[in-house]
Amino acid sequence: MNFGLKIIRMARKIKKSVKNPWFRKRDGNLKDGWGFIPINFKGWIALLLLVGLNVFAAQYFSLNEFIFNNWLKFGVVFFLSFAVFVIAAKRKTKDVKR
Repeated sequence: MNFGLKIIRMARKIKKSVKNPWFRKRDGNLKDGWGFIPINFKGWIALLLLVGLNVFAAQYFSLNEFIFNNWLKFGVVFFLSFAVFVIAAKRKTKDVKR
C-alpha cells in the first residue's frame, strides 16, 4: 500500500510539458501560472479570434443602442469566449525556466 501511494505522489509531481506552446508563462509567484502573451502563430490566431469574435458580437447585438436584452446576450458571448480562451491558454502555456 505504501508503494502505491509513493507512485501516486510522484505522478502528481511530474508536470506535463507542452510540446508546442502557444503562450508564455506569466512572471511572479502565481500558482497556476498560465500566460496571455502569444509566442507563436497559433497563440496569435487564438488571440485575434477572441478579439474578432467579440467585436463581431458587439456589432451583431447593436451595443450602440442601450437595450438590456442585447447587452445581456453580448455578455454571455463575451464570458463564454473568454472562458474558452483561458482554458486553451492554461493548456498551451510554456513553463519558462530562469
